[in-house]
Amino acid sequence: MRRIERFTLLAHTGDSDAWPLDSPLLADGELTSERVPGVEIVEQFEIIAGYLLVTDYDCPFEETFHFILLDHQLRTVSRRSLGARFSFVPDSQVHLLQELRWEDDWHFVVVLTECPECWRFTIRKFSIPYLCPRLSVSRIRIVDDTDTP
Repeated sequence: MRRIERFTLLAHTGDSDAWPLDSPLLADGELTSERVPGVEIVEQFEIIAGYLLVTDYDCPFEETFHFILLDHQLRTVSRRSLGARFSFVPDSQVHLLQELRWEDDWHFVVVLTECPECWRFTIRKFSIPYLCPRLSVSRIRIVDDTDTP
């Protein structure tokens, strides 16, 4: 796993209310045939399986992070999302991506701010459509000092 800066998203123009939910993907400044959810790339990595992109909508009312797995030919092979569109609640904390920590080449953990739980992602070497995606996620609990046995 290696952090990279190879990809960008084509910027939308005009009124942000009319923007689509996905953006054209650029690799090394060149337009690709892929469109990915979001308007901003938060993190990007080159991995054994290809590339992992983390995108969001760059808006506190869109508390959604998208995790996109691309193969080496820059095709989307799997994607998962955390959060919900229009999840803003008055007087609540906005959840930001606090940490993305790699455990090994096939597993990483994501922690969102002000959240007592985190998520563990697994990148599989194969998939079965609709049953066993290449990118899977499961919620795990963070144990803190206030927990008692």
